[in-house]
Amino acid sequence: MTSLTFSEYGERSEMMQVFEGDCPRTKISAVKALMHFWDPNYRCFTFGDIDMTPTLEEYAQILSFPNDPRKVYFRQRIENTVTAVAKLLHLDPVDRYRISNGGFKWKMIENKMKTDKEEGKLGEERYQIIAFAIFGLVLFPSEAAGIISIEAANAFLEFEEVKNNPTSAILSETFLSLNHCRLHGKWAMRCCIPLLFMWIVSHLEASKEVFNNFWWFNTRPLELVLAEEWNDLDEKAWVEKYRELPQTNFRWKAPWVSGSSYLMSCGDKAWVPLIGLTGYISYSPSLVAR
Repeated sequence: MTSLTFSEYGERSEMMQVFEGDCPRTKISAVKALMHFWDPNYRCFTFGDIDMTPTLEEYAQILSFPNDPRKVYFRQRIENTVTAVAKLLHLDPVDRYRISNGGFKWKMIENKMKTDKEEGKLGEERYQIIAFAIFGLVLFPSEAAGIISIEAANAFLEFEEVKNNPTSAILSETFLSLNHCRLHGKWAMRCCIPLLFMWIVSHLEASKEVFNNFWWFNTRPLELVLAEEWNDLDEKAWVEKYRELPQTNFRWKAPWVSGSSYLMSCGDKAWVPLIGLTGYISYSPSLVAR
């Protein structure tokens, strides 16, 4: 088992703060408005005659997981997940920290960590606990608030044990959730919403060039733009902003992947398959390539 340091999760922990900073209402409204433009058949956002979709490369650059093509997420058997997590995070007895035959109760784990810290008993497992929270609450949130699903716990273990890159699974869950919400008319999205929000705003025209560098290590520039330009936008206003996107100086690609190569197909198939925690889906980057 590899012992993680906090630095390995530093940039991802920033996403835990995205919706806790200034202007939380306008951030949520931006994502809700985005749903109106999702095409579940082509798995892309359609703004008039402009099609856009998050890509593996854009998500991978933000997340910065080790990029080994031989180590991508592939859902494994999860029978031993609970036992392995309990051992790694020192959760004993483990049933105290779980819902009945289900996921893990984050609040209980957090309280244990605080108590262990006060009593001087908190060891190296604190890094894994932070990583566990990032995986289960941010990257792969469950339908129940504050619960870390067994599937998310399994993805966490895959990264801890063999460094399998979960980026494709995160993107897959985003597409699956968008499809479900669009087809069934429900707004409860089960995906990494902060990441989707950061993706869309990186393509929008703004008065300040705050997205040209690896800005996600510090979300302050984003907060400034939100406060100065987009603070008063509700869902209806965001819908109108997206409709006007073709007439603006928008970005075809996120600035941090400009010039990068893209995975455009799988063999002679134009669609790239993605394996998620809860299902499988494919998307076609060639539809939006420029």
